Formats: sequence, C-alpha cells, structure tokens
Amino acid sequence: MMKKILSVMFCMLIIAMTAMPAFADEATVINEVRLSITEPAVGETPDKNIIPAEPDKYTVQYGYWLKRLYSNDPVEVFEAGYEYALVFYLYPKDGYKFAATEKDKNGTAFSTTVVYMNDQPTEYCIYESETKLGRAYVVALAAEEEKPVSFFQRVINAIKGFFAKIAAFFKKLFGIK
Repeated sequence: MMKKILSVMFCMLIIAMTAMPAFADEATVINEVRLSITEPAVGETPDKNIIPAEPDKYTVQYGYWLKRLYSNDPVEVFEAGYEYALVFYLYPKDGYKFAATEKDKNGTAFSTTVVYMNDQPTEYCIYESETKLGRAYVVALAAEEEKPVSFFQRVINAIKGFFAKIAAFFKKLFGIK
C-alpha cells in the first residue's frame, strides 16, 4: 500500500513539475508605451533624456537624434528647415514582454505594441520583437519665416523685376544668349 501511495505522489510531482514551466514563462503583455522628451527647438541642443511613463515595465536605451531619418548625421544643435529623428530602443523588464510580433502582407514583422512620444504615435519602426522594440520619433522644424518687406523694398523689387523682363525681351528679340 505504501508503494502505491509513493508512486501516486511521485506521478503527481512529475505532472506538477512539467506544468510549472508553462506558468513560470507567463509574462504580462505591454500593449502601449508612453514616453516623453523635450521637444526640439531651433538653436537648442538635443535632449536625449527620454522619460518612460511606466519605468517599472520597460527601459529606454540609445536615445539619439539624427538629421533626417535613416541618416548618420548626428545633431549638435537644431536648425530650422530640417526634419529630425529621435531613434531609441525599448526593453521590457522581467515579467513583461511587448505584444506579439505579426507580419504584414509583405512579410515585414511588426509589433502590435503602440509607442507614443509626447502623446504622438511613433510611425517608424526600426526593430520589432517581444523583447526589443526600435522606434523613431520624427519632428520637422519649420523654415524660418521671411521678415516682412517694407513698402520701399517692394517698389525696388518691382522695378528690378520690370527691368529684368525688358532685358529678357530684348535678348530674345536680338537672339542674345
């Protein structure tokens, strides 16, 4: 009788041990990530301090600014008239993972985890998996506005334009190139 009890207990122990890895591997899925950073401004140096809204769930690494997406031009000071990309990577902490990676119709992998920077969704994906997300946050700085032109300057510009048209007419008339 004792052998039967021991063998039943041994079988139960084996079954419990085989079921444990399935439960131990369960990680909480991160479906949304919210980050913030100081927005770029003309003449300012780039802020690389990306602040996660939930630092207990994921970490942010390698935050760097580039002049234009997919370039190797690092940014030292923001200038007007350029598009800048903040490239960064996210890593889940123990017990967490990013939403499953799926493939689009072209076979390109993407994660269904949505990443927001300053409440704007990041549209450019660099790397996707359940253990690492690479994203780029793109910001365009408008070209500097032209200063208002005085009435006197507009008259001079009109006269210059008028004489340029007359010169073009005579060049065409006499075949001068």
